[in-house]
Amino acid sequence: MFKICIVFKISIRRDGGSPCRKRKKEESSAATGSFSGFVCGEIARTRLMHRHSTADNYATALRSFLAFHGKKDISFAEVDSRLVDAYGEWLRKKGICKDTLSCYMRSLRAVYNKAVEQGLTEQKEPFVNVFTGISRTRKRSIEKADINKLRAVQVKPGSFMQLVRDVFLFCFYACGMPFVDVAFLKKSQIKGGMLVYHRRKTDQLVQIKLEPCMQEIINRYRSDGSDYVFPFLTSQDEDTAYREYKRKFSYYNKTLKTLGKLAGVDKPLSSYVARHTWATLAFMSSVDMSVIAQALGHTDVKTTRIYVEDIGNGKQNSANKKLLNEVLRKRSSVQEVTSVQE
Repeated sequence: MFKICIVFKISIRRDGGSPCRKRKKEESSAATGSFSGFVCGEIARTRLMHRHSTADNYATALRSFLAFHGKKDISFAEVDSRLVDAYGEWLRKKGICKDTLSCYMRSLRAVYNKAVEQGLTEQKEPFVNVFTGISRTRKRSIEKADINKLRAVQVKPGSFMQLVRDVFLFCFYACGMPFVDVAFLKKSQIKGGMLVYHRRKTDQLVQIKLEPCMQEIINRYRSDGSDYVFPFLTSQDEDTAYREYKRKFSYYNKTLKTLGKLAGVDKPLSSYVARHTWATLAFMSSVDMSVIAQALGHTDVKTTRIYVEDIGNGKQNSANKKLLNEVLRKRSSVQEVTSVQE
């Protein structure tokens, strides 16, 4: 048996200032009106905040934008709707999928809006015509029975396979905690029976009550020789640890696929499956959508709806059937009473 954990608190951390206040590159970009220079400054600042995935997205989007533009620099004056629309068309002709295109556009838009907020350029709404949404994704969740199959599958004690199985379950137990946050989780983030950490992607503060099933897994990997809760990382240096994480992340997903087959789970497992499964089962257990969104760290409930969209119609149909059965049953009772009175 298992239970869905929904005991958590989330808030936005508001530090006194940026860890990268003044950078020569940023000052230069402000003086010359260089959009690409400003993006480079944001990439550096974001890495200093340990938000490496976001920084990678910014860097990839900038490389693509520069490749389209054909120059080493793009000025703020050039960034308008005509240029961005042409860039979008260029991506489509290259066969770039809709969600990748959206990711590039969202990254560039986020940095552009920061420049507007800082008064480096006027708001010209250059991204108003391009797709920046999220397409409907294939269902990644598994069933309750599959979770129990993973719990029951026999794996060699002390093996990497056991670590992968335990961490996948831990991610599920901890309200769909992302693997990156689990990999970087430190012992100091466990306080008074609570799991307290900042999401690396959004910097949101998350507090989750440690359930016995979670504590059992933590105890299994307790070690005095490391500050990390789980034995994925060894370095305390942020950049080195992130490179180490990327290697382990790939191996983790590869091992998950093997684990799923071993356990008899039909759908291929990945790090995202634990997260989607928690959201799906929480939704099926009538947990409010806004609560699920907060637990997953989504800033927009629309993203959460994509997670559970595939089961929405089934749940709606069940609710309608239940309602109609109750209404028709009452109507039948009324007809019987009327018939007796006559």
